[in-house]
Amino acid sequence: MDRKELKPIANIRTQDEAIEVSEIAEQEMEIAEQLQKSRGRLSIKEEEWE
Repeated sequence: MDRKELKPIANIRTQDEAIEVSEIAEQEMEIAEQLQKSRGRLSIKEEEWE
């Protein structure tokens, strides 16, 4: 197997990894947004109890 045969495999792996990293970053953003919303609801509930 020479280098020409290896390059496409390396490119595919790099693209797959980039997509995976992008998906993880998107999921982290969604989780952060949900946490922020939950904290907002929690602070509203705390105000109701006061």
